[in-house]
Amino acid sequence: MLAFLALTLLPIGWMVYSSLKDSTDIAIGKVGLRRAGRDVLMIVPERENLLIFTADGGLNRYHAQDLSKLKHHSLKTQATSYLLEDEYVWVASANRGLVRASRAKLALVDEFKFPLWGIDMNKVSTSYIKKQGYDIFVSLEYKDFDDVLRFDVRQLKFMKLIKGAKSQYFPEAAKAVIKEFPDVEGEIFSEARDGDVLYMGTGGGRLYKYDLNSKQIVAQALLPQGHLLVRWHNYIDMWRNVNFGLYLKNSLIICGFTMVFAMIFATFAAYALSRFRFPGADIFSNAILATQMVPMIMYLIPLYIMFVRFTIMTGIPVKGTYPGMILIYSAWFLPFSIWILRGFFAAIPKELEEAALIDGCSRLRVFWHIALPLAIPGIIATGIYVFLTAWDELMFAWVLTDADTMTIPVGIRLFVGNYQNRFDLMMAAAVVATLPVVVLFFMLQRHIVRGLTAGAVKG
Repeated sequence: MLAFLALTLLPIGWMVYSSLKDSTDIAIGKVGLRRAGRDVLMIVPERENLLIFTADGGLNRYHAQDLSKLKHHSLKTQATSYLLEDEYVWVASANRGLVRASRAKLALVDEFKFPLWGIDMNKVSTSYIKKQGYDIFVSLEYKDFDDVLRFDVRQLKFMKLIKGAKSQYFPEAAKAVIKEFPDVEGEIFSEARDGDVLYMGTGGGRLYKYDLNSKQIVAQALLPQGHLLVRWHNYIDMWRNVNFGLYLKNSLIICGFTMVFAMIFATFAAYALSRFRFPGADIFSNAILATQMVPMIMYLIPLYIMFVRFTIMTGIPVKGTYPGMILIYSAWFLPFSIWILRGFFAAIPKELEEAALIDGCSRLRVFWHIALPLAIPGIIATGIYVFLTAWDELMFAWVLTDADTMTIPVGIRLFVGNYQNRFDLMMAAAVVATLPVVVLFFMLQRHIVRGLTAGAVKG
């Protein structure tokens, strides 16, 4: 039982896990979550210690003599750059904006979000920061982004966006300089000289102390690992990249009304088939079952032609409307719902209804007060099945909806296109699409248990 449950939950767990990863990692099959790079971006000697700043937002203080660690604090940033002052350390990053940290305590003081929209921060490769007077200027390396943000240190807020000024404020932007040194592992990202000692930081998070007199490396250290790259921002980007809120609303409206209409008509029809004998009842029951033997896809082209011709003849639009999709879904799920509910009503003892009729109840009151409460578990279970199946249906929704009535399965396809495949956002969208279904199930689970004890059992 536990093994079966694990196999059932494995795809859901993988979906949630993948929604927190990078799209490239998913595409190339990297299973584990990556850690942020700990490239040493800046080394600052101060008395007997060293201040070391890394690409993952790591603020470090090391002993200059033997390179032993004294303090470490991670701001968990991406695409990071640093600006050092006497009292503060300013950090520009893609995911947290502009951060001010205490130089003495190496701790966060303030955080200011960038006033930017329409930028996928996961694709920002690096950031730039500099100070002039009371202004701090920040820019990003991202596609054709050529603007500069101006931040007023006195007012502690972003003032304006300077259009097309990146080359003016950051003329060295995107000019990579690769340095290497004998006996040093990896590329050198930063250097600092203090007397006869040269400190070097590499791309792998290694710190070297080189004696210029003896021309030897006298000490080295490996900085702490970067933080796990858990991309909660995928859920924000999911809503920004496509109009996912519209698709969620459309799915709730179409699937909700489909479930209601299918259950109303199916309940009356199933009760009539299980309780009354009339000419053609058996043929009608068998015909209902026979409709389920034809694949639903076979109806797609005829229905599309019917929609188009109906609109031409009457001028009433059907394709791409809520009523059109609700009508199609209700018609398709109605036969199956009738067949399932017929079994539930047939299982209810006729003696209960006969006793009520003897007591003076009408046939409608017998149905409403006796049969219906006892059939509630079956109605809810069938309704959940109808809702879930309509929620996941793609082919009819793809063909018979338009931009204003697209459902979630159609909308999720937009994350995979001709120019980019955002598997991370597709997984995030799938997680969000699963939540209403899970909530519906747990809400109705309580009613199923109540329905089992309703009716004659309660007296």
